[in-house]
Amino acid sequence: MKIGLIGSGQMGNRVEEVAQERGDTVLLLRTAPKEATTFAFTELPELLIDFSHPDNLEMILSYSLSYQLPLVIGTTGYTQSQFQEMEEHAKQVPVMYSANFSLGIMVMNQLIKQAAAMLQGWQIELIEKHHSRKKDAPSGTANMLLQTIQEVQKLQPVYNWQGQKREENQIGVHSIRAGSLPGEHEVMFAAPDEVFTVKHESFSNRIFAAGAVEAADWLKNQPPGYYKLEDLLMDKGV
Repeated sequence: MKIGLIGSGQMGNRVEEVAQERGDTVLLLRTAPKEATTFAFTELPELLIDFSHPDNLEMILSYSLSYQLPLVIGTTGYTQSQFQEMEEHAKQVPVMYSANFSLGIMVMNQLIKQAAAMLQGWQIELIEKHHSRKKDAPSGTANMLLQTIQEVQKLQPVYNWQGQKREENQIGVHSIRAGSLPGEHEVMFAAPDEVFTVKHESFSNRIFAAGAVEAADWLKNQPPGYYKLEDLLMDKGV
């Protein structure tokens, strides 16, 4: 593959490393997005992988549409209107968005959906931990897990309980930012006499980079549409 990579932070660097190990060509932007009015690569890529910043979305979509390039987005922190822009764009170009490209997280997402359906009336808490440099809180993955639970139970999130009594229709959402903590997500289902917990820990961002590159390899052969990582896994029978 000839990948146009947007984002030069930790995740961008890891994607470049993983892709080159596979024998893929990685094309970098000539100018940083925040300093550019449009994107320019040394040559035209086959597709785009974005791990940059939500502010770059408009330029990314414009470039993708101009050259009909499939687009994999792993950036988090988007607004609802930006997600709507992605979905509109996907009517003309294949787009995959995921807040987390880990297979383990996708399995966790399915497990908590089943648990939320089966454990009606149990109190639910969502806890996520990351290093102190992470900018968004809750994490994009935490928001994805929350949305999955809310598809089954109509619960209102309370972020970091403080000075209030718990109501029946609420779910606690907690973010911890400290030191060099690896990514950790935990969903706790609590009844008066027992607790059921689903937990995922990541010890390297390599799993996310490898997932994004694999997603790009799959997406380049798909028709226009708005895809999730689950679509790739289902297609492969995972």
